[in-house]
Amino acid sequence: MKIELLAPGGDAQSVKAAILAGADAVYLGVGEFNARKRAVNINLEDLQYLCRAAHQRNRRIYLTLNILALENEFPVISGLLAKTVESGIDAVIIQDYGLLKHVLKAFPDLEIHASTQMTTHNAGQLKLLAQNGVSQVNFARELSLPELTDLTKAAHTEGLKAEVFIHGAYCVSFSGQCYMSGQLYDNSANRGACVQPCRREYTSGVSGGGHRIRPLNLKDNSLVSHAADLYKAGVDSLKIEGRIKGYEYVYSTVSAWREQLDRLYAEQAPGKTDPRLAAVFNRSFSDNMIRGRLCSDSFTPDSDDKSSELLGIVAGYNAALRELSISVDAQLSAGQCITIKNENGGFICTGTLIERINSCAYRFRIEHKLMGKILRGQQIWGQPKVVDFSAVKEQLSSITAREEKIPLHFRLKGESGGPLILHAGSRDKHVTVSSASQLEKASENPTAQEAITRQLSRLGNTPFYIASCDLSGLAKGLFIPVKVLNNLRRKAVAELEPEKHSMPMSVSVPTLEKAEPPRTRRIAVAVADREQLQQLPRDASVLALFQLSADPEVLDRVAPLFTDYTGMIPWFPSILIGSQYTAACDFLLNSGVQQIVTDNSGIACFAGEHGIAWIAGPLLNGTNGYALDFFREYGACGAFCSSELNSLQCKNITVPKGIELWSPLAAPDFLMKSRHCIVRNCSDCGKFVMDDQCLPSCSRWGEITDSQGNEILVIKNRGDFNSLYRKGLRFYSDRLKDTRIGTWVLDLRVSHESMLPDCSIPEFIEYTRELIGRPEPEQKYFGGKPKNLSKEGCL
Repeated sequence: MKIELLAPGGDAQSVKAAILAGADAVYLGVGEFNARKRAVNINLEDLQYLCRAAHQRNRRIYLTLNILALENEFPVISGLLAKTVESGIDAVIIQDYGLLKHVLKAFPDLEIHASTQMTTHNAGQLKLLAQNGVSQVNFARELSLPELTDLTKAAHTEGLKAEVFIHGAYCVSFSGQCYMSGQLYDNSANRGACVQPCRREYTSGVSGGGHRIRPLNLKDNSLVSHAADLYKAGVDSLKIEGRIKGYEYVYSTVSAWREQLDRLYAEQAPGKTDPRLAAVFNRSFSDNMIRGRLCSDSFTPDSDDKSSELLGIVAGYNAALRELSISVDAQLSAGQCITIKNENGGFICTGTLIERINSCAYRFRIEHKLMGKILRGQQIWGQPKVVDFSAVKEQLSSITAREEKIPLHFRLKGESGGPLILHAGSRDKHVTVSSASQLEKASENPTAQEAITRQLSRLGNTPFYIASCDLSGLAKGLFIPVKVLNNLRRKAVAELEPEKHSMPMSVSVPTLEKAEPPRTRRIAVAVADREQLQQLPRDASVLALFQLSADPEVLDRVAPLFTDYTGMIPWFPSILIGSQYTAACDFLLNSGVQQIVTDNSGIACFAGEHGIAWIAGPLLNGTNGYALDFFREYGACGAFCSSELNSLQCKNITVPKGIELWSPLAAPDFLMKSRHCIVRNCSDCGKFVMDDQCLPSCSRWGEITDSQGNEILVIKNRGDFNSLYRKGLRFYSDRLKDTRIGTWVLDLRVSHESMLPDCSIPEFIEYTRELIGRPEPEQKYFGGKPKNLSKEGCL
């Protein structure tokens, strides 16, 4: 079995570096509709020749459309995709369910891959993706080797290829479930604009009264020592992260992994480490996730580049001439990237040594912003010279796309008094054309065979070259006018020329049939414990939603509640891995419930198969009407808009016929869910490694504050993973005038005091009834220290 080695391509040089280093496929972005807006990305002019260069070397090119899309963007995205298909891409990588539905119908021949942003971690999700034209799935990054092995088997059962990240940056949140950048800083991670708040420094403790920490800052992923494990697990594609990094990073990581895989194929012992991986940007490495070892040393206290080392000391700098003099020059060379720091390690600038002037001086180009003066005695840091990148850069120029020509075979027949007949064949296509005039014997100088062949060879800008020209069926002594030969050649070539791909510049996007506004507006209250549940009315005036646990033990303990409270609707969590998913499916079948809310697409698929009506939760990320319509086709009767959307964006979504729109009226700002223990990083519990009892038994919380004063709660509930919330309860007053909303939800599932109203639940319900009947942007009964209650998250 051969495994696909999948490399990042942030710009044209990186794509070439990936091809040169031995990648089997390269994933890249074109334009802004991808999850790495900060990358240079590829323009359409370069894409065509990069695709051709890749294909001539048996490599593949994948386009990333791995974002959540707004409804009004679909025509533009369709036009962009049409142009990239015409340029020769081999597959498209998708996160959005609405885009998945659209691409499957509009581009039926295009290979579709599921992004890791789809948070795929159970068999039900794989089944749903396989049923909708997906051929390859990038699994969630948070899985252990046994979990990856089981999921790979399940993928193969569904006819899917399994893809796993093997190197590069980690997200501390479950993939696709991070809203922190969007909610706090108006730059959505699910839209490619993540500002990486996980790398930042925070103040611990209530109201930021503690010490400075980086509780979310993970080390980088490196699975080079697990290559044989992944091979044995049957994984089909190994993916390297890094579309915002340069060609040096791409070449180093791909070449290291290429040799590692080649050793496996040759049945040689794979290497445990590789100096090329450590010599390019990294925050130090961890393989704890694949080992199933969730521990504190997965984190790093800073984001400094651990590949960098002290290479020299500044002897002087001439800004006018851009000359950098160096007192120690042991490992420096032209073309090398360096970082200059002051004596205390403070950043001054990064730059490139353009050319050597003398033994200790270089022409120096400053990259990005200069953060101080370059002075004598400052430190020069850089990466050790493991790879000769000057030689690599020269080789990159050889990665060109030669013009492909198709072999053409001619055979001429004819005699005096009859037409000239030309048989032409190319690959599996053959044509015959004849002259209108009759051939004549030459009175003096018959047309030479060399002249005939030469004239037929004039193929110019056509996609053909003449491979053979058989004149054995042509009588001797004939005079054949040049015009006749040219006409026959042109007619044959016109019939043989491949049909030009006429993909339209934009693909029509279907119009959705809109749902009628609801006749009545309901109230639902979402709770997470028995005490809250007992405060709800025991009649049909209010829907009761109960948050389920991910842990099977905790799930078993709450199952009797659904017998006591008939009609109560369970709310399934977004993350259900392995036995958690199996237990959730068993609960769904055995509880007898008629309707559910789910944030997990695997449970949605399972519910649809068993005829159980379901509502798509906000973490299923419906950001357009096409996604909501996708849910409807799988049995959904209602849906929330994604947590990424603000009220105006929700208003611009088409609610398709058959879907009831649900919306929070009061809810916490959910920021992320993590498999790592963040609360321990805020307030140490004494455990270095999470054990089997942490998930079902632990119930703790902590608080951190960012530099802008945003107070963030880190909550670990029994049976659930760590979750982060902005402190305070948000009031969605702007949505009260949206007449399309059928069910208003008071979301009280987070039991922290700041997330609860300053009144009883019955009083809060009555207050909500007043607002629905008389919508006013009024804020009342909100407890804790609510921050920016009127502020809406925004894509």
